Amino acid sequence: MSGLPEKDPCAHFAHEDDYPGLDLEGAARRLGAALALRTVYDTPQTTDFAPFDALYDLICSSFPLISRHGRTERVGHSILITVSGTDPELSAALLLAHQDVVDVVPGTEELWEHDPFGGHVDEEWIWGRGALDIKEMLMGELEALEHLLSLHGRPRRTVILAFGEDEEVSSLGATALAAELERRGVHAAFSLDEGVSTFADAAPYGAPGTVVSDVCLSQKGYLDLRLTVRGEGGHSSNPFGGTSLERLCVAIARLAEHPLPPRLVGPVASTFETLAPLVSSEPVRSLVADVEGNADELARYAASVRALHPLVCTTMAVDQIGGSSPAPNVMPADATATLNLRLLPGTTVEDVLAWTSGLVGPEVEVEVLHATPAGRVDEAGGPGYDELVGVMGRYHPGTLVVPSIMCGGTDSVRYERVCGKLLRMTPFRPAHDELARGLHGVNERIARRVYAQGIRVLLALLERTVL
Repeated sequence: MSGLPEKDPCAHFAHEDDYPGLDLEGAARRLGAALALRTVYDTPQTTDFAPFDALYDLICSSFPLISRHGRTERVGHSILITVSGTDPELSAALLLAHQDVVDVVPGTEELWEHDPFGGHVDEEWIWGRGALDIKEMLMGELEALEHLLSLHGRPRRTVILAFGEDEEVSSLGATALAAELERRGVHAAFSLDEGVSTFADAAPYGAPGTVVSDVCLSQKGYLDLRLTVRGEGGHSSNPFGGTSLERLCVAIARLAEHPLPPRLVGPVASTFETLAPLVSSEPVRSLVADVEGNADELARYAASVRALHPLVCTTMAVDQIGGSSPAPNVMPADATATLNLRLLPGTTVEDVLAWTSGLVGPEVEVEVLHATPAGRVDEAGGPGYDELVGVMGRYHPGTLVVPSIMCGGTDSVRYERVCGKLLRMTPFRPAHDELARGLHGVNERIARRVYAQGIRVLLALLERTVL
């Protein structure tokens, strides 16, 4: 395989003439209208919910067939849409997204070519905060379901759309939505949520020239830890025993020098197994001859490669430090540091606390600020997964779908009790530079052609799974 779309995200697009009845001009306008709504979530007490109310109204007014055949309701400020299927014995299909977006970084407003909350649409692009994370998926799922209903009427399988209000903050909305589905006795055969959204060259895996697309079958856990070392301050002429800040730095250095060992979790092992026939580079070529037997060596190799490191390691980032003294000749009092860790599936908060406490010693206080456990690990194959692989093969030929894990967080983990298989993959495939620059950055935008192809992927997936 060749032709990695580093600059041209459409290099592997095909069958763009499918579904000629799709209202792509209207879809672009509707996405622009959604991007114009400043759905930034802060806290339940301080959030301005007027834009969330407006988004709900936009959804209700823009998709008449969904309104006619389904039920649209709110759980708090989250949105739950149910289109009941004709066969109640079939488990539902669950499509996920979130309404909230991150705010624009203060001071960068003038760097935007168009108002980040203006919903500007031109001949090539749809501009605005949320165009890549992930109002394009929210509106794209609605566009696909609306067109499905226009072509086929009610599906056999129930389709549920669940749009949380605060994924960027704490996922309380998704938690409430999942609890409501569980209360109603709903069980979904599979779900689709945001995930890896660009194509990638498999060179880090030892298969250069192979273009891959990840379907993530789990996600890493999230943990914020605060380390505190107490001190009395005082004049720096007698720093006997080291200052609190010095002892804190030593503790952090111990953690950095003795990381948790890398480990090959199931979906990442499956990635190597899928790629094995295409691997040409050593040492990976020899190791993938027996992925299970060489799991430890493969994990150590992957840990040494920047692109693969987070897939095999529980990572630690030292992001905040506090308590420095106001003058260079004054010792600090209490010193603190906040660490952000992303936990491999199978690694618990308790595991990390034991590792941390064992290295930093008793004088360092360790406090959990926020924790979300790693996700359940699902198997490749089966309902939803097989159909998604087939659809991606039609609309993105010349690419290879591989199982993997999400290194970031998604709402999916909240739905484990009500869904049999949780799939994470964004069907909207921007260029690498667009994603790197625009996701939570300046001039976030999505190409109209990319948006249209993503809608086709979603529509074809629904046709293969719910009719």
